[in-house]
Amino acid sequence: MGLFSEDIIREIQSRVDIVDLIADYVKLKKSGENYVALCPFHSEKTPSFTVSPKKQLFYCFGCGTGGNVFTFIMKKENLNFPEAVRFLAEKYGLEIREYDDAISDSFRLKREIYNINKIAADFYTDVLHNKYEGEKAKDYLKSRGIVIQTIEEFSLGYAPSNWDSLYNFLVKKGIPPELIFQAGLIIAGRVKGSYFDRFRDRIIFPIKDIYGHIVGFGGRVIGEGEPKYLNSPDTPVFSKGSILYGLDKIKKEEGNGILLVEGYMDVISLFQSGFKRAVASLGTSLTETQAKLLKKYTDEVIIAYDMDLAGRNATMRGLEILKKEGLNIRILTLPEGKDPDEFIQRYGRDEFQKELHNSKSIIDYLIKMEAEKLDLNNSTNRLKFIKKAVQILSEIVDEVERNFYIDKLYKDYEIPKNILIKALTGKNTGNIPEIGLKYKNSQFRNNNKELLRKHSPVKSLNDSIYMAEREFLKILLNDPENCKKGAIKLLPIYFLYKNHREIFNVIMDLVKNGEVLSREKIFLAISDKQEIASEMAKLLMESESVQKEENIEKLVLKIKKNYLRFAMKQLKERIKKAETIGEYNKVLNLLNYYQKLRKEMELLNDKFTEKGGM
Repeated sequence: MGLFSEDIIREIQSRVDIVDLIADYVKLKKSGENYVALCPFHSEKTPSFTVSPKKQLFYCFGCGTGGNVFTFIMKKENLNFPEAVRFLAEKYGLEIREYDDAISDSFRLKREIYNINKIAADFYTDVLHNKYEGEKAKDYLKSRGIVIQTIEEFSLGYAPSNWDSLYNFLVKKGIPPELIFQAGLIIAGRVKGSYFDRFRDRIIFPIKDIYGHIVGFGGRVIGEGEPKYLNSPDTPVFSKGSILYGLDKIKKEEGNGILLVEGYMDVISLFQSGFKRAVASLGTSLTETQAKLLKKYTDEVIIAYDMDLAGRNATMRGLEILKKEGLNIRILTLPEGKDPDEFIQRYGRDEFQKELHNSKSIIDYLIKMEAEKLDLNNSTNRLKFIKKAVQILSEIVDEVERNFYIDKLYKDYEIPKNILIKALTGKNTGNIPEIGLKYKNSQFRNNNKELLRKHSPVKSLNDSIYMAEREFLKILLNDPENCKKGAIKLLPIYFLYKNHREIFNVIMDLVKNGEVLSREKIFLAISDKQEIASEMAKLLMESESVQKEENIEKLVLKIKKNYLRFAMKQLKERIKKAETIGEYNKVLNLLNYYQKLRKEMELLNDKFTEKGGM
């Protein structure tokens, strides 16, 4: 692209491991030499997304998206190439000063807000630890059992009670009020041009993304006051429904399930007690975006919301959203309706571990909730409960699991098995109101439908043409400089498949410019062409071809022959059409061209025979 030196690009590629990078976005599983995952670019139930640590490439065999570290970040973060370069450089600690003009205004604004948030967080932290005003905040945290190491781990701070402490501090740093406002740290006053701090007299919880960027803040009032918790508003870098508090800690901790809690203090208290895989949905109902984030890091979620009415309603909504993402779900119901922080403070770590071990499956939880609504000593209520239980069990597809719960209902609630079996046998679950939790009977999918529709070739072409072009490009891409001699005997027009032609055209442009060919240079040249980058990634992810000179020569001849055969067929159709409408001059010109192509074909046939054919 010419915007960054090759040294910078090469340095980034040497620093960034594609497996580590992509693991920040999806949960990767080892599969032979490669890693596989559910694709982050389209919805699927069975993994078709592959990452190769050896080749430093990714490719999805479902939707056809592929490329290297730059193309992944461009696609995932919706960045152009210069922005992707800067994004990766900053993430991996490389300083880049050149070509700021290539950075979009929105990208530049995000970087500025990250910087302002970092300065603000340092200000809040300094007040907590070093100013007299921060003493009461430290006392409050101490009363909640939070130790100094945990305070530092989560970069907790304190916002002074003054109306404009942070505002004045940032302005003195030379930061324009408009930018501070866009970061969500101040609120506009009634008088034009006046501002006051959003967070005042509150414990401050910096909210970080998976890279450790501070994207926003939460503030908890000390003592009386409303609202009890206050979050940053939506900004260019923060949306409350798109992030989970504590997620930056999750990716550093090995483990299976993730605890989903409501608040900041729950996450902090759990972390301090050794339960380091906990995240909070920032006091809001779980969103689909947050559920997708969880899916990247785990297959199992344990919901540990408060068990008051609001918490139970939030749990039910969370069940449906998490189930849609295919996650295994358990529900932790703590005694006396306590939240995890309260429970740990009162009963300690070991008791919480026991409760966690006894967390309930979805079916157990739903049945328990129905039982608690009713007095089961009343026959009318008991009948209502049995009907509800049958409704819940009818959504279990697996027969073994269903029989397990029939036994359990008999043991726990003394409901005769024959009544449950009779009610469930032959029951048409389509007549039962859906509660959004049923597993699909079939996971059948064909991820390639979209891909085939998008990349299907011209009807008159065939597999042998496709394979010849593909085999040649694989050899060329795996050893571009050594195979250049064969490549220069071809023209881009000889490639009948559009994506093959585009890749070869880029390679020839590099050759014309006297470049030493390499895979990295070719990728760099197509960095802003996502479809072509994906095609190149697919070629490189396929098994490597044997790179022999005679193979290249045969493939060059075959590709030329395929082109000539196709071109002659097209010419015949055009000649026939021109004859039909009486354009005889055009017919004569087309015939002359046809004869020229036929002679070329005869010469190639002779060479092809000499080479031994294919």
